[in-house]
Amino acid sequence: MEKIRTTIGLCILCFLFFVACSKDDGNDVGGVNGMYPADLKGTIYYNWASEGILKISLPDGTGSSFIPDDSKLNNIDVSRDGKWKLTVVNASTIGQYDVRFTISDINNGNVVEEFIYNSPAGNSYCKGYLSPDNTLIAVTSNDEEDGITILKRNGEFVTRITNINGEPIEFNVSVLWLPNNHFILTHGKYIIRLAPPYNSGSLVKEMNYQDWGELAVNQAGTQLAMQIANHVHTMNIDGSNLKQVTTSNFNESVPLFSPDGKYLLVGSHYRQTGVFGYSWYLKIIPNDGEQYNVDPNEPNSPGVIPVIWKGKDKIESGGGQMVWR
Repeated sequence: MEKIRTTIGLCILCFLFFVACSKDDGNDVGGVNGMYPADLKGTIYYNWASEGILKISLPDGTGSSFIPDDSKLNNIDVSRDGKWKLTVVNASTIGQYDVRFTISDINNGNVVEEFIYNSPAGNSYCKGYLSPDNTLIAVTSNDEEDGITILKRNGEFVTRITNINGEPIEFNVSVLWLPNNHFILTHGKYIIRLAPPYNSGSLVKEMNYQDWGELAVNQAGTQLAMQIANHVHTMNIDGSNLKQVTTSNFNESVPLFSPDGKYLLVGSHYRQTGVFGYSWYLKIIPNDGEQYNVDPNEPNSPGVIPVIWKGKDKIESGGGQMVWR
C-alpha cells in the first residue's frame, strides 16, 4: 500500500482545570518452569480474575501479588524505569464523580503526586497513562464526550482532544505514548500520530481490516504490535513492514513488547468468557519477525516461552490489563 501522510486537524479544547472465569491449564510446551533466557528482563504485571493484579519478575520467574483485587480500580500504569506506580481509582460518592489519580514509589509506597479528576461527562470510569518522561498523564474514558485529556502529573490541565475532523473520539480509543511525549491513537480505521502541543496529527496507517486492535508500541517508539483478525502482527512505526508473528488454531491478541523490544508477550487462546470478559494464556515469543505457533493444544514452535511462576507448573492466565516494564 502506498504510504500516506496527511495533516489532520484536531479540535482542541484548552482551559485551566483545577484540579468470571476459571484458570485453565494451557500448554506448557516451550519452556521450563522457572527458567527463562538471561536476556529476558523486566517485570510483567497482569490482571487475573479475583486475584487482582499479579506480577512476575524476569528472568528469575518469581511471581507475587502486586495489587489485591479492587472493583474500584480503573487501571494502573508503571513508569518506564519501573520506579513509579500510577493507580486510577473510582472515588465517586453520591452526586460526586471523583476519580483519584495517585503516583507512588513502587518500592516503598510513598506518594509522589495525588489529585482528584472530574471528567466533562461526569464519568468515574477514567484511565490514565504516564508519559515516558513522567511529566504528563493521558486520560481516556468510556464516554465519547470526554475525549482524550492531557494533564500534568500533578493534575493540572494541559489540553483536551474532543474530535478529529469533526468526528468524536471513540470511547474505546487506544492512546500510546512515544518518546518526546508524542503519542499515537486509534480513530476508526486509522492510526494517527500527534506531537506537542497536540493540535495536529499525521496519518501512520489506514487499517483496512474488518477486525483489528489491541495496539502496543515498543519503548523506543519504532515498532507497533496489534491483533489483526485472529493473530498478532508487527509493523514499523511508519506503517511499513507489516508481518504476522503468531499462529494457531485459535486466536491471539493483547501483545506487549519487552522493555528492550527483543520479545513480545502475547495472549494465546484469546477467548470471550462473558458479556465483557476475555481471558488468555501468557506466552512470550522472540520479536524477530518470524511466525510462531502458540497453540494451546498443539506443539509450539521452538522459542515460545510459556509464562510460569518459579515453583509452579501451570501457565499463567490473564483477563485484563497487562504492563511490561
